[in-house]
Amino acid sequence: MTASPYRAFKEKLCTFAQGQAGIRNPFVIAAVDPAVEHRTSDRLSSWAVGTDEPPAIDEPVTIQPIWLDELLPQTKVYNLCVALGGETSPNRIEDTMQDRLAEELVEEMVSSQIDAADLERQSHIVLLLNLGSLYPFTRASELLDELDRRNVRSTIGIPFPGDVVGGKLSFFGGDSRHYYPAHQIDGQIREVHLQQ
Repeated sequence: MTASPYRAFKEKLCTFAQGQAGIRNPFVIAAVDPAVEHRTSDRLSSWAVGTDEPPAIDEPVTIQPIWLDELLPQTKVYNLCVALGGETSPNRIEDTMQDRLAEELVEEMVSSQIDAADLERQSHIVLLLNLGSLYPFTRASELLDELDRRNVRSTIGIPFPGDVVGGKLSFFGGDSRHYYPAHQIDGQIREVHLQQ
């Protein structure tokens, strides 16, 4: 295994996609220095379409990046909050988003982003990119719980903007938690890992 958490993240995704069993579902999460989250997402997206970046993606494994920041405005709750923007309090908007966003994002993914056959295939990797754009409205754990509830069988990868504190992930300096049922990569992806 490599010392680079960036490489380890991609390798673990491929291992799950090739059939390794997960805790419940094949979910992989890696902490990313928030300063390089977008760059990491861009690199992962390039890897997904078959650049020469290792590890190589072998048939029948397929990879689909989903840009959460682009999916956000397609949700009903986002559009409702924008429409009500000047007519309600920021706290009420935040509460509404927190109550419904994860469910609506996953609904959008399963209804219009991910092919129905791919939802059933562990060999289909879905990369959930730019998670930081959803802060403070939803968390990785809520997205993973909703994907699990919907019985999505795809391998899910989330680059997580935050730190590892005592073996737990801390989202933008918030409370640190374990993200069950995700397999957590050791270390934090930093600038130096993207230069290798």
